[in-house]
Amino acid sequence: MNTLFAIKGSIIAGVAVALAGLFSMGILGFGLYYACYPLLEPLYGNLNDWHGDDVWPATIWAGMSWAIFFPVAGWVDLRLRQAGKPGALRALSWLAILWAGAAAVWLYVASSSSYITFATSTP
Repeated sequence: MNTLFAIKGSIIAGVAVALAGLFSMGILGFGLYYACYPLLEPLYGNLNDWHGDDVWPATIWAGMSWAIFFPVAGWVDLRLRQAGKPGALRALSWLAILWAGAAAVWLYVASSSSYITFATSTP
């Protein structure tokens, strides 16, 4: 229970991001896709070229699902702080966890959306 209190800021940030993912109507998910574009583009192409009924819900779902990684980043930050690691390392770990989380969310969302047609190249 002490751990939850220690990472309460990360939990609050995760809730705020989940709400932002919903109320942004897919803009957060869209931004996350392009933040991870070097990894996702070879697999799924440009998000603007996608077609189908699931594209817009997928962007909303990706933005909301990303919130799960904020408490994870907070927990890792707590462990690094307890180990006496410098703030720069802790900040880099936050960024790395959130970026990897965004990529993982998009890999899952894109691979599980059966009604999306991915265009990996343009004619």
